[in-house]
Amino acid sequence: MRSVINFAGIFFACLVVLPAMSAMGEAQQSEAVTADTAYYEIIGDKDKRITIPFELINNLIVIEGSINGSVPLKFILDTGVSKTLVTTIPIGEEIFLESSRIVQLSGLGAGEPIEAFYSEKNQLQIANVVGKDLDMLFLTNDIFQLSSFMGTNVHGIIGYELFADFAVEINYLDKEIILYDPDSFEKKFKKLPRHRKWHKIPLFIEDKKPYVDVTFRHQPGADEIPLRLLIDTGSSNAFSLYDLTHEGITVPRSQISTLIGVGLSGKVSGHMGRIESIKMGDMKFDEPVVAYPDSASIRRVFSLGDRNGSLGGEVLRRFKVIFHYPNQALYVRANKDFGDRFYYNLSGIEVNTPVADLPLYVVSDVREDSPADREGVRKGDVIKFINGEPVTKMSLNELITYLQKRQSRNLILGVQRDSVYKRFKFRLENQLRVDSNIN
Repeated sequence: MRSVINFAGIFFACLVVLPAMSAMGEAQQSEAVTADTAYYEIIGDKDKRITIPFELINNLIVIEGSINGSVPLKFILDTGVSKTLVTTIPIGEEIFLESSRIVQLSGLGAGEPIEAFYSEKNQLQIANVVGKDLDMLFLTNDIFQLSSFMGTNVHGIIGYELFADFAVEINYLDKEIILYDPDSFEKKFKKLPRHRKWHKIPLFIEDKKPYVDVTFRHQPGADEIPLRLLIDTGSSNAFSLYDLTHEGITVPRSQISTLIGVGLSGKVSGHMGRIESIKMGDMKFDEPVVAYPDSASIRRVFSLGDRNGSLGGEVLRRFKVIFHYPNQALYVRANKDFGDRFYYNLSGIEVNTPVADLPLYVVSDVREDSPADREGVRKGDVIKFINGEPVTKMSLNELITYLQKRQSRNLILGVQRDSVYKRFKFRLENQLRVDSNIN
């Protein structure tokens, strides 16, 4: 049956598809609704690599594609989801589907499963690459509001299938993705591990998601503990650890309570803290900032394998990365950002924009007891100036960087609250410290 979807209108991992008539709490059910015959192919010469430009927004990769001949749509590239997920389409536009049915989706977050259309045998074109026979999910309600939090129109998320058929190189500095046909470039990837600047990390593909083994040390003098983490390009954080999965994972004493992200089942709340180090292969990340989602937000992940958390974009942006699912390998090469200090939201201000691609920025949340909260910044304030500079000259990405990553300096914020202009001055300071001794 041919259907038409017409919509009026930064955790995405751990997606579970539930049959529409099943019990709401049965998140452990399989998402294998139909036989998987999906594949991507290069239009033209397979011996040539395909280069795709992308936007990098708050460590998230945004690329452009078209579904079943639709107008161009923007998607976040997310290794943490197995199906292409469409959250919204431009007003007045349509996407034609061969068939669809209602299912329920569940994932990270404290809320209940949500409804979506499950559609089979779709086509998705990205530059000179075409995906065929793709199963896709279309949300009936845009719970993510991606465009508001990304500052530009974003319509969905692309996951597993693109990585399954290619070796996918991500160059965060040049903002390019390069797709290689694995067979045509087999010699390249045999030579790569011998290169002194490239590191080959074993990759474990489980339920169409990539995992990597790491070791972490909570504080100086503590034992190193082995963990398995999901590699999640759809998370802008550095690391997330689930304290309920391992007795060695504990929230640091120096921590802040905060909103960590948004999942399919709603907001993900928890804590942020610093730990001594995390190692991946022979690479060490000193004093990374770690997110610790609360138990209500992650209760559904325990039925989905033995992962202990995730590794996200704040780590990956420090490398040139190649995902090679057929070889079960992750190739990484450090770039100039490798030694950057790990930051977090120092100001306590979350910002979105009610109209995508317009420089209108509104405070969407203020972390309790943060510098902004103590000075009186409130949800709903419209930001006008930062340190005397009008925000109309900034992208949302630039504004977020200004608010979150300027350590130990004064920040002067001009806002409009209703018809009143207000000016706030506060200092951005690092509140997080690695625990100094072993209990």
